[in-house]
Amino acid sequence: MATQIRDDLPPPAYMLKPDLLSLDQALALDMGQANRLYADHVNRYMLQIFGILGLDRMDVRAAEGTVLHLTDGRQVLDFSTGMGVVGLGHNHPRVIEAERLCHERRVIDCAKLSPSKLQAALAYNLAQILPDPLDTSFFTTSGAEANEAAMKLAERIQTPKGKRKFLCMKGAFHGKTHGALALTTATDVHQGFLLGVPKENVVYVPYGDIDALRAAVAAEAMEKGNGIIAAIIEPIRGTACEVPPPGYLAAFAQLCRDNDILSIFDEVKVGTGRTGRFCAFMHENVVPDMVTLAKTLGGGKCAMGAMVTSQALFERAYGNRNDCNLHSSTFSGLGESCAVAIETLNTLYDDGLIDNAAEMGLYLETRLEALKASYPRTLIDIRGRGLFRAIRLNFREDLASKLIDVSTNPLFLTYQTVLIGAVARQLYERHNVIVHFQPGARDILHFMPPFVVTRAQIDQLIDGLDDIFARGIADSALRFVVENAKRVLSRPFAKDR
Repeated sequence: MATQIRDDLPPPAYMLKPDLLSLDQALALDMGQANRLYADHVNRYMLQIFGILGLDRMDVRAAEGTVLHLTDGRQVLDFSTGMGVVGLGHNHPRVIEAERLCHERRVIDCAKLSPSKLQAALAYNLAQILPDPLDTSFFTTSGAEANEAAMKLAERIQTPKGKRKFLCMKGAFHGKTHGALALTTATDVHQGFLLGVPKENVVYVPYGDIDALRAAVAAEAMEKGNGIIAAIIEPIRGTACEVPPPGYLAAFAQLCRDNDILSIFDEVKVGTGRTGRFCAFMHENVVPDMVTLAKTLGGGKCAMGAMVTSQALFERAYGNRNDCNLHSSTFSGLGESCAVAIETLNTLYDDGLIDNAAEMGLYLETRLEALKASYPRTLIDIRGRGLFRAIRLNFREDLASKLIDVSTNPLFLTYQTVLIGAVARQLYERHNVIVHFQPGARDILHFMPPFVVTRAQIDQLIDGLDDIFARGIADSALRFVVENAKRVLSRPFAKDR
């Protein structure tokens, strides 16, 4: 007997539309509402960090070029740009036009069962920019993914020879996915994770020390050759903004070639024009076996990365119909992302933005050097190249190191964090400039403005730093502590949001 279906009962819960926010409602949230949702559904502890830095109430109405327009009327200069993502500046008109064109023409985004003309064109453009024989690309959505692609290609070529190890630099950052995480040593982000490459399969050497590199390679020699699969390096060490000695990258690549080790240059942070050349390694006469890109490649609008190698190496790893798709990604090389990357590369050259990064980088360096001359006891080092610059501040590490191990002591690390956080917060609150620092180098303040930055905007940064240093870092630290005490006391019975 057929079951009687009643039409007088309410539909089951799974058939009802959930209480969803619309896009208009999401954009209209005030920061109090947004922060409550962020705390409940994203990451309440990151929200606490934003609050400590005074950024949890930063409500950006619009962003254009180097400027963030806040709903309270303030205009803030972005000298962080998502730690280097927004190389062209926020909402560059040519990038927006590329997106509009894709929408207008209904360009296909996901094409998995046929070749993509936009992937082909983007790979061709990268081959025209990068030196021979770097002519074959695999597209990703992040720098970590690009580094994973490089590692896997290297493993396919080298593990049949019995090689089992990777070589990386101490203090490096290559990403937080399982494989890249094993080669990331800038901060303690390994805790509680099973690494994609066990620690015993990783060789760590000091950055920029060619003798230490030679010794490490020699120590890993096997009966039939060297046991190292590949060596990976940031051409400028990102966490510390450290430029290696002249000739180091060329010597690094040559040592790899001489010992059957594949070389990977991680240009995720500094590539795509930031140093005044398309890639930072181009300041030397050197070509790696693989280069990884991301951040600026997406034009500040799309998640886009790339691993670029030679056709010869690709053939050795994946050179047949059975193996050609052993490494793939669902969102690799989506149509609009490739379109934006194509327009990004053209904009870099058509608008002279790489040249401007070089010119403005020198201007920033000159202004920072003058600031250092005025405050030699406060500002002890200037680092970087092009529009990736940093200053190292004097937090009296030399004095503290006589009493404790400053590299690991939690009290000293907290002390450093308070001081560097205080400077960053004062730049934002008093001088309308956003900068950043990183956990692996708590005495270093980073400056990574878009390539469209002007002299006047650099002057605003320098004037802000001048004012803070003239008042003294202790003054900034006191204000920092007072503001955070007010923040905690203002909601003594609520969860810290």
